Amino acid sequence: MIRKSTKLALPIAALIVLSTFARTSFAQEKDDAARPLTKQGSAAMMFTLSGLGTFGIGGPSAGSDSGGVIPGVGLKYFISDDMALRVLLAFRSVSGNPANADSSSIKPSTSTFGVGVGAEMHFRPLFSTSPYVGAQISFMSASTDNGRSGSSQFKTSGSTFGIGVLAGFDWFFTKGLALGGEVNLGFKSMGSSSTSGSTTYTNQSVTTIALATDGNVHFIAYF
Repeated sequence: MIRKSTKLALPIAALIVLSTFARTSFAQEKDDAARPLTKQGSAAMMFTLSGLGTFGIGGPSAGSDSGGVIPGVGLKYFISDDMALRVLLAFRSVSGNPANADSSSIKPSTSTFGVGVGAEMHFRPLFSTSPYVGAQISFMSASTDNGRSGSSQFKTSGSTFGIGVLAGFDWFFTKGLALGGEVNLGFKSMGSSSTSGSTTYTNQSVTTIALATDGNVHFIAYF
């Protein structure tokens, strides 16, 4: 009887050990799946999430002009463990306005270009959440032309320079995908000029200091 009990106990013990190992491995894989990616060489694309009422995914904002917020392309790359650089690029060009133009030879145009460069310093992750602080500078240039000539010509041009500090977090809900948000305390200086016919006017520059959260809810996809 003792030998039979011993023979039965050995496979049962082996099954228990294997079962425990499998559960532990599964738990580790599950934890790894949602672990923040902040190692050197990690790279991701950044997207902006709009509000619940008009939910959608778009490019991160690289600034704004009279035509509204300019979405662009956002990339993030970790140059070392827990230290990431991010770049935002945006471009928009619109030519022609057939609904309002009184002549096919008149083609009003608008062009906008924006770029932003920033850095993030990530701290020790809290479960699947990676908090960070950072800073960013940005520059945007915009111009318009009513498409006419002579005394009827009217052009505008302007530029915006911004610098700010930020704090936020990335929450990894699965491997390589994260949702997050950040707040930005920034300084922004805007200057512009307009030309009517042969006369150019320089408008007074505008300086703004603000704590902003609009447009800073984001979605990140690592590759």
